[in-house]
Amino acid sequence: MAQRFEYMDWLRVLAIFTVVGIHVLSKIINAEPPEAWEWQLANAIDSATRWCVPVFFMLSGALLLTKKPDEPVWSFLRKRLAKAFIPLVFWSGIYLLYRILEQGRSYTAGEAITLFLTDDVYFHLWFLYTIIGLYLMAPFLRILVDRMTQKTFLYFLGFWFLFSVLMPFINRFLGFDVAFKAGMFEPYIGYFMLGAYLFLYPIPKKYLPHLAAAAFLGYIGTYIGTEGLSDYKGELDEFFYEHYRPNSLAITLFVFTLFQHLEGRLKANKLITRISAATLGIYVIHPLIQYYLDKYLSISPTMFHPALAIPITWIIIFILSYAIIRVLQKLPGVKHLVP
Repeated sequence: MAQRFEYMDWLRVLAIFTVVGIHVLSKIINAEPPEAWEWQLANAIDSATRWCVPVFFMLSGALLLTKKPDEPVWSFLRKRLAKAFIPLVFWSGIYLLYRILEQGRSYTAGEAITLFLTDDVYFHLWFLYTIIGLYLMAPFLRILVDRMTQKTFLYFLGFWFLFSVLMPFINRFLGFDVAFKAGMFEPYIGYFMLGAYLFLYPIPKKYLPHLAAAAFLGYIGTYIGTEGLSDYKGELDEFFYEHYRPNSLAITLFVFTLFQHLEGRLKANKLITRISAATLGIYVIHPLIQYYLDKYLSISPTMFHPALAIPITWIIIFILSYAIIRVLQKLPGVKHLVP
């Protein structure tokens, strides 16, 4: 049996809880003007949450890319792709039905297929498309990880930082696109590989205070940068919210390293293990829970003072999402739809 790392379960649970929070906050931050105090509150919280999605890719990289590349490619792909592709097809159908029944949309079969193929069924399903792409590359990245020295690995991550993390600033603030394209260093490939690197070469504990300081500066940069650009634009500008900005990377690096060093202190917990196993299900279902709670029970981050309504809504959505997925996972034939 493969070794289990308790910190990964705890980190995965915290990450999915944070994802739910981002979508709760979005109901304020996408609706209110930047000068509104509700918007300022939502931005202050949201700026601290942008590490959660990169952590999912890092955990996958740590688990998948650090094993010996001796498994046949098709055997590897058959097992991993089924866990993502089957839920993607099923939940795309669910959200198409939602758009038809709740949003009054109508689609021909061709239009529905086009939506599916172009990742336009529903906003949060992009994650499944991305993880499928990474799974397709994983057997080959495994070989790369297995053969690279630590120094070569650092060169890889350095080029990723250059092409995916720094270059977007040139386009945004200098107004032109650099023509050098390096697909191997796409944003989420970098996080996938970074997870493997930190698993193989953990950052020593003595550097945690430095990482914490960098994370704090990253948070301040996210908050101030988002506020400044949004004030200028007159509506939310998500440039500094992107997962692969230096500010987000700093927070992500600190959170992942912190949990690595908590291994041994974070004890096995049945509830945490169960929620960790329900992460993907919680991810795909929680927007529906959020919508119907608001529609039928008026439970939303604006139902009363946001300082109270945000955490209450956040917790209720998370608990209900987990409870429903937990029930579905016990039904015969359904576990492949909510793995």
